[in-house]
Amino acid sequence: MTAARVLFVFLDGVGLGSDDPATNPVAAAATPFIESLLGAKLTAAAEPLTRPGLVYRRLATTLGVDGLPQSATGQTTLLTGVNAAAVMGRHYGPWPGPTLLRLIEERGTLFTEAARFGGAVLANAYPPAYLAAMSGAPGGRRQRPNAPTFAAMAAGLELRDLNDYRVGGAAAADLSGERFAEMDPSLAPHGAAGTAAALLGLAAGAAFTFFDVWPTDALGHAKDFAGATRLLTLLDEVLARLVGQDVTLVVTSDHGNLEDLDSAQHTYAEVPLLVTGPRAEAFAGATSLLDVAPAIRAVWGDAGG
Repeated sequence: MTAARVLFVFLDGVGLGSDDPATNPVAAAATPFIESLLGAKLTAAAEPLTRPGLVYRRLATTLGVDGLPQSATGQTTLLTGVNAAAVMGRHYGPWPGPTLLRLIEERGTLFTEAARFGGAVLANAYPPAYLAAMSGAPGGRRQRPNAPTFAAMAAGLELRDLNDYRVGGAAAADLSGERFAEMDPSLAPHGAAGTAAALLGLAAGAAFTFFDVWPTDALGHAKDFAGATRLLTLLDEVLARLVGQDVTLVVTSDHGNLEDLDSAQHTYAEVPLLVTGPRAEAFAGATSLLDVAPAIRAVWGDAGG
């Protein structure tokens, strides 16, 4: 069965903050493309929009559970449509523990469901040390997978490596590939254009392509304002190359963090949901993290009849 192709660009820890460029790198970064879509910066001031091929909404992240939202429960909710924080009885993270791992395995995720419609891809490239840790290789440094990585592996997907990146078959989480070039001088940074090309190439052959942009959360915790503005400018350049293609592009996050560098902690902020392309209107009713997975299923269902 064929279905609409969904490209999910996941931004870890990016909430909707103030318009103050002194504290919010999202307000300070040069993001002309996003502003052309929304008529505003990607802050709390941006109003919800519904136009043909474009939906923008603000999503609640607290899920009816007290405490600061966390990555493992937020990401699991996005990938399953199940309130993972309610299952846990609290927000939990950064990595999923036994309860969430069992939820992912038993309930399945968008990765597993995509097999019915043309398959799934985790677009990230990973360095050798990380792959060794994930495989349990002797002597490897212990590394716990985040929810998307575990969900992809639970669905039987192979993680992509630097050789995949080299030939344009995977993307770097820093959106440029500069970290990979530092690891291996024979690797050229792909930049925004190469990252977008890799994502579109992968999305052309799968119903669900997931790209984990995790450095956004790391930069928020580090309170690295300069690094955050550079990454957000790159993100704008990547998105400019993804919008307008024959793919349903979904961009959202799991919790706030990067939008308020007065603090190194997560926030209660709502997060953005930006959807463009075929059947974007399926997301028009979204109000929380719980609504993303059902809307993606609706996109596939509409396409598959």
